[in-house]
Amino acid sequence: MKTLFFDVDGTLLGKSRFITDKTIEALHKVKENGHNIFICTGRSPTSIVGGNLEKVPADGFIASAGGFVNVHGEYIFKNYIDATTLIEVMTLFTNHKVLFALETEKAIYQTPGVNEFFDLKHHREFGDNVELQRFFELKRVKENRQEIRYFDPMTTGVAKIAFIAQDRYMFLDIVHYLVEHFNVVTFSSENDDFINGEIILKNCTKADGIKRVLKAINADIKDTISFGDSMNDYQMVSLTNEAYVSYKAPDKLKEVAKGTFEDPDQDGIAKKLKELGLC
Repeated sequence: MKTLFFDVDGTLLGKSRFITDKTIEALHKVKENGHNIFICTGRSPTSIVGGNLEKVPADGFIASAGGFVNVHGEYIFKNYIDATTLIEVMTLFTNHKVLFALETEKAIYQTPGVNEFFDLKHHREFGDNVELQRFFELKRVKENRQEIRYFDPMTTGVAKIAFIAQDRYMFLDIVHYLVEHFNVVTFSSENDDFINGEIILKNCTKADGIKRVLKAINADIKDTISFGDSMNDYQMVSLTNEAYVSYKAPDKLKEVAKGTFEDPDQDGIAKKLKELGLC
């Protein structure tokens, strides 16, 4: 029996924002063959929605890049940023004009400008695609995105913070403060005039989440396979016995993976699962 861990964006979901029918069918065959399936994502628990993610026959999930671990419908781990540290980071971001979103178990609290930034980004990427516009609007509702003014740092735990720095240099000025407590992961390219990414507690990564899952289900690391596409998958890909990453993944990620998979919208995951003899 194998235990499989799947990233979501760029792995199960491509630009279409839907998992292909063939991939859904392949995942169900994997389950029928007795293997375990876990979603392992940077998304918060409330963001594991949209498209047809609910069709994945998952045994649980690792969310917020390790901040939350859920096995068979029950949380076995929740990890929150210390309230004092959190307030310091929020102040630092605000003073340096960095937009941010706080990821909690039941909601995402974001500063003004976050939605507008992604609306513009999606428009540049997809143009006037009405269906995708509707998808993102619906996803926001399901995610329970709230204005930052409704957030109370003393009563609500935050596992991870996503950020958007529209001034690259102002963000670079504060990185040395962040790295003391966090792993700083960026998704933008050097050619972008902004920096977007996330900060994750150093003692809490996707790899740490995987270790907790394996202990809970009494499975062995030698029987693990992971699938990812970006640098917040690095620890996961490095840990699991086998790992496959997107053909578009950064070279640093490819170096620690066993192989690559094709575009998710072209049944890349389904093809890889079949190639591995799992379905």
